[in-house]
Amino acid sequence: MVGEVVGIVAAIVPAIVKAGRGVRMGKASRDKGARGERELVRLLQPCLPGGWKVRRALPYENGHDLRVVDEKGDAVPMGWAIECKRYSDFSVGEVLRGPSARWLDWWRQTVRQAEQVGRDPLLATRGDRRPWWVWSDKAWSLGGANVHVEFAVDGHTVCGSLLDADVLAELGDWTAVEHDLANG
Repeated sequence: MVGEVVGIVAAIVPAIVKAGRGVRMGKASRDKGARGERELVRLLQPCLPGGWKVRRALPYENGHDLRVVDEKGDAVPMGWAIECKRYSDFSVGEVLRGPSARWLDWWRQTVRQAEQVGRDPLLATRGDRRPWWVWSDKAWSLGGANVHVEFAVDGHTVCGSLLDADVLAELGDWTAVEHDLANG
């Protein structure tokens, strides 16, 4: 009898696991992600040069979540490919202790999407009742004024920083400088 039960379970479990992988994200999860993206847009907007805007990706646009566009609505050359991850249980501790497999998946997704459009990767993460953190492959020049960490992932340095006014200003400066360099 026990052998039959084990055999049945062994036959059914792989099918259940495979079916679970195809489950789509629920509405509450999508809504939370969208709220996170809108919150990040409000934070980033004031640091951009005049006339530029941060906007969420349109439904037909694949890739990163947020785009920096100029006065005409065209994507600004160079700059950032911004991926936003807003999860209730995220804490910066899961990066500092490891980083976790989940965070590594997020980072690799961000880098892959940035490479596809020729931009720099920027991952923004936040958990419930916690501040935003931003992660980049660029070193921050804040001189220790901000909470900041650096570590290696896939042979490259990743710099993480608490998202505050100093980091926002630096993000805006980098975007403007890279745009100026791209346009000669």
